[in-house]
Amino acid sequence: MKLLTHTPSLLAGLFALGLMNIGAAQAAEQHSYSNSGYCQLAAKGTSQYQRNLLAAYAGKLGYAPSQRECRTLQQQRTEAAPVFELGSAIKQFEQGSVRKLPNATVEKLKELDRSRQQQWFNQVAG
Repeated sequence: MKLLTHTPSLLAGLFALGLMNIGAAQAAEQHSYSNSGYCQLAAKGTSQYQRNLLAAYAGKLGYAPSQRECRTLQQQRTEAAPVFELGSAIKQFEQGSVRKLPNATVEKLKELDRSRQQQWFNQVAG
């Protein structure tokens, strides 16, 4: 008799678990796998965990991209990404405007590495 009194809550719990499983399955189906994603993972390291992760990724992808394919993709990414140049950034910042960076600021910017220079310009020039 005690079992019958808990039946509605038991059914509600089972229903909730079923919905969670359906949601997890749909989330897994929505993830897209690409050779570019595989190559990015492959570049991160060669630990046992990483090898297992790559094997699972290759299974989802349907094949394991070769090192040559990964190198080609990496070259395409680096060629497509514009390289930050301080001189051209300053010219673009000052061009057609009354704004002019003080020489002391330009000298301090030259002392920074490229990523910091670009970060500064992104904050200032927007």
